[in-house]
Amino acid sequence: MKTFTIAIFYSLFLNICFAQSYLGQTPPGSIPQIFAPGIISLSNRLETYPTFSPNGRDMYFSVVNSAWSKGVIFHTQERNGVWTVPDTAVFSRNIYTNWESFITPDGNKQFFATNRPPSINSSDKDIWMINRTSDTTWSAPVRLNNPINSTVEDGSACVTNNGTLYFKSKRGGGINGSMLYRSYLIDSAYTQVENLGSIIHTVNNETEPFMSRDESYLIFTSSSRTGGHGGYDLWICFRKTNNTWTEPVNMGPNINTSLDEYGPRVTSDGNYLFFTRDNGSTSMDIYWVSAGIIDSLRSTVISVNNFNEKICEYKLYQNYPNPFNPSTVISYFLLNNGQTVIKLYDISGKEIATLINENQKRGQYSISINMNNLHLSSGVYFYTLTVSEHNSNNVFRETKIMNYIK
Repeated sequence: MKTFTIAIFYSLFLNICFAQSYLGQTPPGSIPQIFAPGIISLSNRLETYPTFSPNGRDMYFSVVNSAWSKGVIFHTQERNGVWTVPDTAVFSRNIYTNWESFITPDGNKQFFATNRPPSINSSDKDIWMINRTSDTTWSAPVRLNNPINSTVEDGSACVTNNGTLYFKSKRGGGINGSMLYRSYLIDSAYTQVENLGSIIHTVNNETEPFMSRDESYLIFTSSSRTGGHGGYDLWICFRKTNNTWTEPVNMGPNINTSLDEYGPRVTSDGNYLFFTRDNGSTSMDIYWVSAGIIDSLRSTVISVNNFNEKICEYKLYQNYPNPFNPSTVISYFLLNNGQTVIKLYDISGKEIATLINENQKRGQYSISINMNNLHLSSGVYFYTLTVSEHNSNNVFRETKIMNYIK
């Protein structure tokens, strides 16, 4: 059988060992796990709003008090394979409330919410920004001007690949006044903000948006929507090719409980969903789970609604569930028609099986794998999608890792 080239396998090996190590924690599967207990999630501390740099070597998160009247942003970083003890971020060492940190997809900017002047009172938080000046340092914070910040609370900034800014604001609507907005970045200036519309909003307080880097899906926090599990839940919707949204769906009982879940973040590698679960005034922790749940919900929503999702690039999604036994699903999106090949490799780079080898048209696809049929033992495997476009020399190739546990 054919094997990976040495360069490809070595790159994947480095990926496993060093890249995006997430503080050396064992990756979760389809059931959410508390992230880094005893390191990030402490029993006597209320943590929320995590964000990682694209290379996975910096993590910022917020620590709040039980009344949500004070917040501090903490920072931990990995240097030479060692993570530092989390400490207050330099830009958060002040008397003001600071939280909702978010690092942009390119890693060059970080947004956060704070009530520092010129905010008019302690509840009037605005969106501020810092620029990366080196691998370890950031510029002084700068407040975003109008039209982003208003005279009421604005926050939960999230930025996409093209610089579009999504955020929450209490400038109108909702039981608690919070709705979701966006502003485009054109010639280094933000355009007039626009509401995300009636498909997204109810009277039940939509807040804390996470927009995917390619703007193909939106996760947000909402309370008391029909079909919820109680309190604040995480909801998701997908963008159609006509630029409208599917009806938001609850992310399900694996994510949402009768407690409050909020603060969604998906890592830059697309592998993990982070969120916060509030267990009460003395227990609030950061959880993480395989982002494969997004692909599972995507397939369900597409099947039920029979629509084409708006995606502007090829996509190979993380298999779900992962880890798994014995079956898992691999989903992918083809931007153009082409010869499509999916192959499975073992940890040594040896080719195990060809799962797909056929001409396929642009669109969303999923395949199911039962490892019992392949007579394989437990372990780490790779799967690679290769697409050779028709009538061109363009070739797309991407590889992801799966973990089979008997």
